Amino acid sequence: MTTPDIARARRTVGAVAMAAAVVAWWPAFTLGAWGGVFFEQILTLWAAATAAFVIALFREGPRRLPPPIVATLLLPSLWIGLSFLPVRDGTLLSDVISWFGVGITLIGLPFMVWVILQISRPDITEVVAGRTWAVAAFAIVVVAVPSFTLGRLHPHFLTCDDFKISGNDVPANCTPGVVSLGSAASRG
Repeated sequence: MTTPDIARARRTVGAVAMAAAVVAWWPAFTLGAWGGVFFEQILTLWAAATAAFVIALFREGPRRLPPPIVATLLLPSLWIGLSFLPVRDGTLLSDVISWFGVGITLIGLPFMVWVILQISRPDITEVVAGRTWAVAAFAIVVVAVPSFTLGRLHPHFLTCDDFKISGNDVPANCTPGVVSLGSAASRG
């Protein structure tokens, strides 16, 4: 591989890491603010994983992904299937199903990004060194962990009205008041 090809592959990994960080911040924030990941994030992951599964399943050539890796793309579908079980809220099984959804969203997202990269650029792991992958993973963590923390600390910089005006439910411990973030007039 030539140096320009390696540089292009590194830029691809960087661009995908930035996109993954943009996607990861909201589930991390909702986990911090509301104590859970919303169904929209889980269903978004399901849509992407299902499309990647179909593409990986019908991919031809010597660089096919191993069947166990391809099968992991069905985990969001498994969560949806488990959600249809007639389970009472508050039971251990309902908690396990709920946390399974959170887990496949938070853990499954970076893994799915890797699988999608494998599908779109099968040579990427051969071309891009481990340091580039570590930096990409670190970049996502640098966004996700503070997003979770900001979700936990929302009463210190967001008000109930901030959540309302954005179309979200109000977290139980929100701070009463007018819209604050981005509004100089509301800060006095």
